[in-house]
Amino acid sequence: MNFKIAWADPESGDVFCLSEAPSADAVRKIHERTGHPVDEIHPLPLSVS
Repeated sequence: MNFKIAWADPESGDVFCLSEAPSADAVRKIHERTGHPVDEIHPLPLSVS
């Protein structure tokens, strides 16, 4: 797992995280272990030029 960046919206209280991982399940598990469960995961396709 490689965390790239995280940012927050102070008005809504939402926190967003961009990370690279082998699967959405891996992202979910690491967030749960750190006490920050995720509500949504949105996979982004990678393209190599």
